[in-house]
Amino acid sequence: MKIFLILTLLFSAAVCNAFPQMIRHGYTSCNTCHYSPRGGGLMTDYGRAISKELLSTWSYEGEETWHYGFLKKEDMPSWIKVGGDFRSLQLHSKDDVATIGRFIRMQEQVELGFTYKGTTLSVTAGSDTLKESRPWYLPAFYVISNLTQELSVRVGRFVPRFGINTPEHIFSTRGPLGFGIQSERDTVEVSYINSGWDASVAVSAGELRNGSEADAFYSQLNYSFGTKDRWGMSFEKKTADDRATSVGVHGLMGFTEKLYLVTDTVLRRSETSSTDTLSGLYHFAQLGYELHKGLLVMVLEDIRKDDLSADSTTESMYGLGVTFYPRPHVELQAVWTRRLNLAQSTNEGDYAWFLIHYYL
Repeated sequence: MKIFLILTLLFSAAVCNAFPQMIRHGYTSCNTCHYSPRGGGLMTDYGRAISKELLSTWSYEGEETWHYGFLKKEDMPSWIKVGGDFRSLQLHSKDDVATIGRFIRMQEQVELGFTYKGTTLSVTAGSDTLKESRPWYLPAFYVISNLTQELSVRVGRFVPRFGINTPEHIFSTRGPLGFGIQSERDTVEVSYINSGWDASVAVSAGELRNGSEADAFYSQLNYSFGTKDRWGMSFEKKTADDRATSVGVHGLMGFTEKLYLVTDTVLRRSETSSTDTLSGLYHFAQLGYELHKGLLVMVLEDIRKDDLSADSTTESMYGLGVTFYPRPHVELQAVWTRRLNLAQSTNEGDYAWFLIHYYL
């Protein structure tokens, strides 16, 4: 279990640069700032401007552009977009089983986008430290075409939309449900997004990089009741390997310009090889407040129970964190939690990390 947790954090947010807390500023749709309807990854010019105006504490004119304006917008063809993410982490874990402290290089990734008349081709290249024989590979690529202002089709290898696309893949509704590290899969996805409704359907096939089959159907429906909230439901039906059906309810709420809530809860019904049926619960919630522009504090909880009939499958985590965006391109995060894993011990342990994230 310790090795699993380390590897999970090692590749935490391997494909994400999504900030769902932007709901407090009235951004209910991810594709306002990102080319992907799911959020994360390659940013639009508007998204870069927002990272300067609303997200960062300090900035100078043009600092939000690719590599601090090294390639100025006016010097680059309008059809070329460049992005990327580099993350590292200092991990601390202490409980009855072991004490772990280590520095981890999590992510080294560059993304190129090519746009033409409402169609975008995105290709992501990243380092793969799990396979020394192949240090670089292409984890994700897709073509997305905007058929109308509201309707788009995306085809390629990427993570389909399910729940809230938080960067923290260690949360129960991400990694444990198959939407975490290296979970890109061959997918066709159709999305319809307008000012109130946001809906998508998708099918996937082939294999994940861990070898498991990826045949599944997905759907998601979101609705914004106001300008600073979004509530939705997600559905997944896996038809190969660990056959399972998952239904989730998620919400984003911006109570004020400074106070926000992000929450996601999923019930999963899994069919095992012994034909028994297991029902699991997966939940996380984060309540945050902006003390000063670019400086946010948060409280969080995370609960995972793979089998509702067996207490030994329960894992929980709760704690405090601080996220700081001092300037465009830079994110710093410190989180301390108390974590309980009943499969290992009935006593809680410390679980903490310090994250450095640089995005192009």
